Amino acid sequence: MEYLSIIPATALGYLTFRATGHPTSRIRRKLPNIKSKRVQVFPVVRARVFDRVIHLHHWFAFSIVLILSFFLSLGIFDFIVTKGILLGGIIHGLTLPKEHRKIIYKDFSVERLTTIDNDYKS
Repeated sequence: MEYLSIIPATALGYLTFRATGHPTSRIRRKLPNIKSKRVQVFPVVRARVFDRVIHLHHWFAFSIVLILSFFLSLGIFDFIVTKGILLGGIIHGLTLPKEHRKIIYKDFSVERLTTIDNDYKS
């Protein structure tokens, strides 16, 4: 019966990341950009290395945390609701178009990384 709570938590995680994950969303535009010269840590995790950009997507990071939470006791990650929110974030990230799921980009243009252009082919 406890596993039924994963369904609304997954829906909550999906809807939260749908509202905040898009680069042009009102909520995301209000979030501060925390970055140094080569590393950005908020609201996205990016690093510039050898003229390439490595972008750690939320679905990738959440997948790692979710897998670890099944094997290790990680405090808040032991709760079914937390696992559901992580699962919702993973589902949201994997429903994006394939070109938005790249991990390594060739150029560092912030406009290039944040635009949603379906006609763009790299």
